[in-house]
Amino acid sequence: MDNYIEKFYIIVYNLGENLLGGHFIMKKKFLAVLTLLLSLLLVACGGEKKAAEANPDAYPEKPVNVIIAYKAGGGTDVGARILMAEAQKNFPQTFVIVNKPGADGEIGYTELAKAAPDGYTIGFINLPTFVSLPHERQTKYKIDDVEPIMNHVYDPGVLVVKADSPFNTLADFVEYAKAHPDELTISNNGAGASNHIGAAHFAKEAGIQVTHVPFGGSTDMISALRGGHVNATVAKISEVASLVKSGELRLLASFTDKRLEGFEDVPTLTESGYPVIFGSARAIVAPKGTPKEIIQKLHDVLKAALESPDNIEKSKNASLPLLYMSPEELAQYIKDQETYIIETVPTLGIK
Repeated sequence: MDNYIEKFYIIVYNLGENLLGGHFIMKKKFLAVLTLLLSLLLVACGGEKKAAEANPDAYPEKPVNVIIAYKAGGGTDVGARILMAEAQKNFPQTFVIVNKPGADGEIGYTELAKAAPDGYTIGFINLPTFVSLPHERQTKYKIDDVEPIMNHVYDPGVLVVKADSPFNTLADFVEYAKAHPDELTISNNGAGASNHIGAAHFAKEAGIQVTHVPFGGSTDMISALRGGHVNATVAKISEVASLVKSGELRLLASFTDKRLEGFEDVPTLTESGYPVIFGSARAIVAPKGTPKEIIQKLHDVLKAALESPDNIEKSKNASLPLLYMSPEELAQYIKDQETYIIETVPTLGIK
């Protein structure tokens, strides 16, 4: 298109030269008008291109990338693959899972937020991590760079040790930590990320000092515990349920108001005297500016997939607690998470 416009400009310019000859003032006015017309033409062409890329009526015309800001095999990735496989049954184009791990999720979140708002890039965000990172450092994305589609999962937090750990109960862990400040190590999914916040909040309420060990995601933080490199980890139940059931890991407590289904023998932190409710909402969003009609199409397909019997069964088998939120409810939840990050997290001593 640019080459055609350039050729058109040259032709019209030469025509003006032949017609106007040496009339300097007339030529100057002619060139000004020509420049204005070509500028308007370029803007119009650019506008048509954007409109074509985000045409709600024709959507979808090509595969849709689904960005996961963490490694394959983690809780977010597993849940996303289950849901998108179900959604694929009622979507005419392919959903392509794209893992973009690194920088505690910032790499994937940035690519998602900066993508063209045409409906061909969506992704999963973890809350509070997506909200907490911009408040802790200079990130390349902003919280309001995305449009909510719906929430998918609310994954409660748990405190976990190896099955052969000397800590059989939460009381054992707290008692030892009080007697040995900073000795116990707790891995998390990144400095300032969701599990770090949960662990720090627990430590504050329990009056203990521990050493927080950040990793680039849940897969690595759990590997550190399994390898005996740390004493404990704060994880989401979906990330460790199978390892607990197999006897490799042991739950000491859950960050919930009620005991977890299937783990009724595990006390909550609240009933143990440490009122900390913590977990990770996993939500689906699109880049800001994505047409509302496209958001609605995606929402309807994904909500139907979320509520399908196959997805419910597979999610239960993966210990993924499903929790739907509408775009409006999700937007409010994100605001509430930001309030928590602003008001509570600074009191936790996270560095």
